[in-house]
Amino acid sequence: MLGFQNYEDLLTIVAWMYYMDEYTQQQIAEELGITRTKVSRLLSAAKSQGIVQIRITHSLPEYYVLEKELKRRFGLKIAVVAPEDRNLLGQFGAESLLRFISEHRPCRVGLGWSTTVSSMAPHLIRRNIQLSHKCSVYDLTGSFIGQRNPYSISWILAEATGAQYIPLAVPVLVENPSIKEEPSIKRALKEASEVDIAFVGMGCVGQESTLLKTRLVSKETMEQLEKLNCVGEVLMRFFDENGKPVRTPLDDRIVSIDWDAIQRIPIFVVMAVGKEKVSPLKAALKGGWVSGLITDVYTAKSLLGKAQ
Repeated sequence: MLGFQNYEDLLTIVAWMYYMDEYTQQQIAEELGITRTKVSRLLSAAKSQGIVQIRITHSLPEYYVLEKELKRRFGLKIAVVAPEDRNLLGQFGAESLLRFISEHRPCRVGLGWSTTVSSMAPHLIRRNIQLSHKCSVYDLTGSFIGQRNPYSISWILAEATGAQYIPLAVPVLVENPSIKEEPSIKRALKEASEVDIAFVGMGCVGQESTLLKTRLVSKETMEQLEKLNCVGEVLMRFFDENGKPVRTPLDDRIVSIDWDAIQRIPIFVVMAVGKEKVSPLKAALKGGWVSGLITDVYTAKSLLGKAQ
């Protein structure tokens, strides 16, 4: 082509060739006798001057919009929003966890037992993931009713990935606090406090609390926790409406990593859904120690003030 009557003509021709005739930028450059770099600049100019107007006919998926807003509003590194289906929540959680393990080397993963975290189990069982790097899995808290309690998936993840498993094979709540000074327990807690990423559940305080329903704490103890203005717990560490740690009579008897460790973990992911979890989640996010959230559409909307 010998020339163009004006710059706008050139922009229009380049835009038409690229978007309508589906030429590559290199083909346009050869056809018009200009460089590929100039073609790229002309296409950018065509958009900025309104010669090209791109219209997407479908709205962004709701879950994607919610994930973006959760990250922006609360400064999260990870945000995953699933449909209101516990099986899909477990699937999405497992996929996020396995993606992290595959991409980070070496990798130390810490897990807390909870009904929500355990929803990942069906999506980890019978998996055989070949890692090219070492990985280790740690219990962040003592067992509930034995090493392989129904809410713990640490051993399942370790088997699925061929990772080393470092258990905390003691009750989460002990009668004699001195047990935490035993060398093996002390070492396991220290190593657990140095994980790269943690996946934990979140408990509420009150009649809907899993701790109360499973009789891990008594009704009287729960009432005492409410009087101390506790609104939620992670790894049996309690916090108030501002996400600040609350000292409780249970602290000395609890076998789990402490608040200093929780706040040092680079990526601390909470898996939680449901109306009763909204208040503790808001508090935890306000506290600033949650860096990842896996939840469902209803809970995400509630956190963002968009629930109907």
